[in-house]
Amino acid sequence: MLGSRNLASRCVRLARSKTTTSSSSRAKASVVAEQSLGIIGVPFAKGQGKQGVELAPDLLRQSNLRQVLQSSHDGLVIRDYGNLQYAVDETLLQQQRVHYHHIRNYADFMACNRALIEQVKIMLQQNSQFLAIGGDHAIGFGSVAGHLQHTPNLSLVWIDAHADINLHSTSQSGNIHGMPVSFLLEQLRTTWQHACLDEIAPNCLPKDQLVYIGLRDIDPYEAFILNKFGIRYYAMDTIDRVGVPKIIEMTLDALNPQNKIHVSFDIDALDSNVAPSTGTAVRGGLTLREGISIVEALRDTKRVQGVDLVEINPKLGNERDVRTTVDSGLEILKSMFGYRRSGHWSNIDTGILGSD
Repeated sequence: MLGSRNLASRCVRLARSKTTTSSSSRAKASVVAEQSLGIIGVPFAKGQGKQGVELAPDLLRQSNLRQVLQSSHDGLVIRDYGNLQYAVDETLLQQQRVHYHHIRNYADFMACNRALIEQVKIMLQQNSQFLAIGGDHAIGFGSVAGHLQHTPNLSLVWIDAHADINLHSTSQSGNIHGMPVSFLLEQLRTTWQHACLDEIAPNCLPKDQLVYIGLRDIDPYEAFILNKFGIRYYAMDTIDRVGVPKIIEMTLDALNPQNKIHVSFDIDALDSNVAPSTGTAVRGGLTLREGISIVEALRDTKRVQGVDLVEINPKLGNERDVRTTVDSGLEILKSMFGYRRSGHWSNIDTGILGSD
């Protein structure tokens, strides 16, 4: 118990110490374009066992990602930072051999996410928003952790069929794409005592600023953790019972209105009819319209600062499946960054109909 209190105290102190750095970052950000988006591809596939997700960042680019986003928001300045590079060092390999040998590719996971943490901080110093394109959902740790270092007052909306909050001691598969959220919460830090999280990701995510939407495949220990800590999660049975508008209302009520928002969107949150090319598809998910409605509501808060889109796998399914999945992902991103189904107008000749 004493160790837990000391750990919590360190998290608080470190979060406060980062506030000065964050203020400096915000001052730098104030000179960049008001609506600017940094994009980073994270072709990481080692969080699970199916190869192919590493192809998604470039496939989305080849599918006119930039043009789709630009057309959805005329004033959006887009900077593409390419694909993330990382290197595994001996310290991480030693951690893997001694403490986390039963997890697949722990050293690669941590090396990738350490690099992503630094990249996210750079992008937020130079842009008002960022988009991280996976790769599998293991990258959610680094994306959110980097965001927390730049913006300690942060809320997280995790849209997914899975809770991704397993511990190394509770995962049956050993796939670390099912664990990234557990690295972010203060209450679970003692379970990762050999991962040096106080150094890598010192700012913890408050448990009351985490909301899940779309869950329908929750492991027993994940359900235990969610309920023990009172984490808000809206599984598909709740969504079916009360409807998406009510889920949106409850989600926004739960988020601190002063906080920036990070949206981590796993394509498998959508039903496999509209997103078949993904590694852990689960039937009975969100329709594309429901997914769009959710991201539209979050966008309209004008507080979304970071977005992940993950788990599109072009090696799964036939050509039509891949095209359907990519198109669904693009529709989600298009709405996330400005497209309005109700229509909008800007940069047009408003005198076309003559004077009043």
